[in-house]
Amino acid sequence: MLFVFCLAAHAQTEADPYPDYLEETFMDMDFEGNLASPAVPDNLKKSVSDYVKKNAEEFQRSLPGQVSGSVKVELTRKGEVILVTYPSEELFNPNDTLLSRYADRSLQALLPLMKDPYMYKVVYAVSCDDTGTDSYRYALTDARMNSIYDWLLDKIDEGRIPEEIIIIPDTWGASRPLPGTSQPSRENRRKNRRVEFYFIPGPRLIETAAKSN
Repeated sequence: MLFVFCLAAHAQTEADPYPDYLEETFMDMDFEGNLASPAVPDNLKKSVSDYVKKNAEEFQRSLPGQVSGSVKVELTRKGEVILVTYPSEELFNPNDTLLSRYADRSLQALLPLMKDPYMYKVVYAVSCDDTGTDSYRYALTDARMNSIYDWLLDKIDEGRIPEEIIIIPDTWGASRPLPGTSQPSRENRRKNRRVEFYFIPGPRLIETAAKSN
């Protein structure tokens, strides 16, 4: 279930360096469509994946010690997209929908990847395990998604995130379990309680990679 919130009125003006890079372009896309867009031209795929890999490695090294042990950083979309996965317990207390007292410290680790609104489009998705009813699971992940969205708005108000950034939230309930977690167990349920942040190359990153090609 995809939800799109405009974090800012990304107006098309003469000062806009990328007038075709608009939230409206992505609003009606499902998760797969958003993950695939913007597309990287074939002749720039290696340059972009090399650039993204370097960013991911720098981000991994920058994680504070109390966060690095629990947050997983990997690449997807053939190396073009950074995927940062938080276990739910890193951000929320059990069955709670408000961010925990430690969540701000953990989420602030993401800010370096969001300092330039045109380097990455951000998609984040909240998942839970398969306990409870479908309606409970979607209500839980929906409320958690909104808590993270409120945190992002606060960072925009504080000037920590540029208001032009495109951020698209999604809520999955238990509909997208991780591969290899089909057998019911406490550990598999823990793995599926997660928040995933996808950092998808934006026009400036693609442009920067092209210059180094």
